[in-house]
Amino acid sequence: MDQRSAASVAVPGFADHHTHLLRDAAAVPFPASRQAVADFHHRVASAGSTPMDVLDPPLTEPGLADCLRSALHRAAKFGLVEVTEMGMRSWAYLEALQAAQQSGPLPARVRIYVASGLAEESGLSELDARRADCGPWLRLEGVKFYADGWLGPRTCAMCQDFSDAGGRGLLFADAPRLARRLRPLAERSWRIATHAIGDRGVRTVLDAYELAWDGDRAAISAASPRIEHASLLSPELIARMAALGIVAGIQPSFAMTDASLLIPALGSDRAATIAYPWSALAASGVAVLAGTDYPIEVLDPLVGLARLVTGKSARPGFASAARAPAQSVLPAATAFAIMSDPAAGQTLVTADPRAVAPQEIDRIEVLGTRPAPF
Repeated sequence: MDQRSAASVAVPGFADHHTHLLRDAAAVPFPASRQAVADFHHRVASAGSTPMDVLDPPLTEPGLADCLRSALHRAAKFGLVEVTEMGMRSWAYLEALQAAQQSGPLPARVRIYVASGLAEESGLSELDARRADCGPWLRLEGVKFYADGWLGPRTCAMCQDFSDAGGRGLLFADAPRLARRLRPLAERSWRIATHAIGDRGVRTVLDAYELAWDGDRAAISAASPRIEHASLLSPELIARMAALGIVAGIQPSFAMTDASLLIPALGSDRAATIAYPWSALAASGVAVLAGTDYPIEVLDPLVGLARLVTGKSARPGFASAARAPAQSVLPAATAFAIMSDPAAGQTLVTADPRAVAPQEIDRIEVLGTRPAPF
């Protein structure tokens, strides 16, 4: 996608580091309500499993490759040169993308984290074989695990009770169990990412990472394991993440779209202290990557960037009276850096988001993309 004009500015390409674009393109449904999410989480937990162990139904649609290519074209129209599918639950997606790239470059390059259930069902030998031969536009990067639930349905694992619901959420796996599962993959240089939203969930994942790498902080830092969402963080957890070299995968839109949930769920003091503390996270030296969690949030990176820089977006169709809390706002240069990747290609825009006034970000238009193969 390249619609260059005299007014275009080439900037490092936008990258969505956490999305479910492929799954959405295949029309695999997500739970439709908070209650449906809560029911699903409790059902999975009672079975001794996790959401990342539940695989997609067989995908037999003969047009799957075309559906995925179309979804990547849509991502490119928003300015994305790379997407990371976080938790692929069927090999059909990879096989369809491999077929699609045989007819030419993909509209955006794709990194894939395999869902823990699919990884373990397949076995280490198959995983390694598939990783070795993906093609120029695809990478099998890692494996995704799941530690706790979500804030909305009050299933994320908390150190203290929720203010309005009681209880401390769900923990799908304790640290020893999680460490046992991820260790064989880490030993074969698969990158590990684990969903953890609540502070108890994050603490459990950090404990698991220390167990899996036998407490070797240098080895943990070199492996750069990720915590996905890391939404509710105490200063102590942030300091520990920085000391271990953990990567935080955050969602810029969550702080705005969840704004009305924070005080009811956490109370005013906890909400002001631990909820979406992106400024403290960035200041601590923790490496941060941003993703949309699409289709939970909007795929357009300029909407996410405006929300991350100003606390809201006035872009047509996305304006809202809600505003992210002050601790969730970042300077434009910092926000842009965690939402882009110069190695992935370039995005052509009408103005550099780092060089305009924050309120002007909503007026920037995407003119084209120049994705780069791996």
